Amino acid sequence: MGKGKYTARSIIVRCIVILVGVLITAYGAEAFVLANLGSDPVTAFVQGLGNVLNLEFGTAMNVFNVIFFVIILIVNRKTIGIGTVLYTFLLGTFCTLLDPFIVAVIGPEPTMVSRVILIVTGTIALGIGLGFYQSAEFGCGPSDAFNQTMAKVLKMQLRWWRMIFDVIMVVGALILGGVVHVGTLVGMFLVGPVLGPVLNKMAPVVNKWSGNEDIEYVAK
Repeated sequence: MGKGKYTARSIIVRCIVILVGVLITAYGAEAFVLANLGSDPVTAFVQGLGNVLNLEFGTAMNVFNVIFFVIILIVNRKTIGIGTVLYTFLLGTFCTLLDPFIVAVIGPEPTMVSRVILIVTGTIALGIGLGFYQSAEFGCGPSDAFNQTMAKVLKMQLRWWRMIFDVIMVVGALILGGVVHVGTLVGMFLVGPVLGPVLNKMAPVVNKWSGNEDIEYVAK
């Protein structure tokens, strides 16, 4: 039998939380794409990557995550956990699965009202989904792990490196043909304020559900 977070109950509960979080995150990313009003920096870059490689968005997202997963596997494998693996290989897949359902609701040519609703709900979904995913504390997403590693290597505060990374993603999106517009700014500045409270509220709850009430969570 495992100990702490690695008991059978804890692993099952945390994996379920991760899967729910990744699914919600996938809706957020796909909503940005379908709104076509500009996507958050990573999503915009992945759109551009898909254009260059002639891949649908979900497949391009998986390619993006696998690339960063391999980088982290080489330079800082300690940040890899069960959640990292699930996120890497399922986020893009969930995006692909959700696409026809969202299109069925908004129609093939959504109105501006529908597109704005997609941006709003996509922003909220990204914050909630990433908050859920991270609350399981079973490893970082591959790009998040990369950012944490770079911040330590460069001896920078993570928030400053994240700003640099977002700029790199936006520039890359512009070069590759991703959609950069007002939604990009919304994604850059409003996902974080949703993510933080969700993470801090959910993490103690996940510990309780997992039978790990004795594990103290430090708010981030």
